[in-house]
Amino acid sequence: MATIHIKLARPTDTGTTPCDGTIRLTPIRRYVTDHTVIVPDPFTVDLTNGEATITIPDSDTTICWAITELPGTPQEHTRYVQIPSNTTDTVEYTDLIDVNPSTFLPVAVAAGPLLQIALAADAQAALAYSRTHPETLVLYSEEASINAMAATVADIAAVRSAAQTQANHATGSAQTAAAAAETAAQNLQSIENTAQQIGVVVDAITNAAESSSGSQTTGEPDSTPADATTEDSGEE
Repeated sequence: MATIHIKLARPTDTGTTPCDGTIRLTPIRRYVTDHTVIVPDPFTVDLTNGEATITIPDSDTTICWAITELPGTPQEHTRYVQIPSNTTDTVEYTDLIDVNPSTFLPVAVAAGPLLQIALAADAQAALAYSRTHPETLVLYSEEASINAMAATVADIAAVRSAAQTQANHATGSAQTAAAAAETAAQNLQSIENTAQQIGVVVDAITNAAESSSGSQTTGEPDSTPADATTEDSGEE
């Protein structure tokens, strides 16, 4: 049961004075509390020196009460409010929350947009959806996110292992190429040395041939007849 304290006053030329009259209270529809059906039948409470303390059957946020102020003047006023339940404290009438009787939403937020909620498969999907729908509250499964994160870590480990294997192969290939280049350089140097040796041998053979040819030309006898000149001279 909830206890509500109501206090009404009217203005005067000296300040305020307590109102006379009554307060009418009506649940806007039937509801059930503690196995009891509360029907929407109004009841009234008299103001005493402008005040009234009223006990109301428990309800919840799915129901609201219409409280009508009848201060003995033509200006009556009705509020639609939520009544707190399961409280032993007396609640001030001015502290009650005004609600829309059609939606039971507080009047303060009834004119604003309703909260939109979306469910994502994991944190990554929630982040992607939030970037394009900043006005929506995105919920996701923590377990699914953990599983997705574990799968991502496993993928990263696999990629790292493959990269390390490729790096090892590349290192081996580079070492093999370096060894082959060194062997080729050695072979080239050996070929150059052999070519130089062949050149020396060729030069030696050439020099020897030229020396032999010169010696043969110098040792030949004079084949001109000794008397050729004499015969010619005698005829003249």
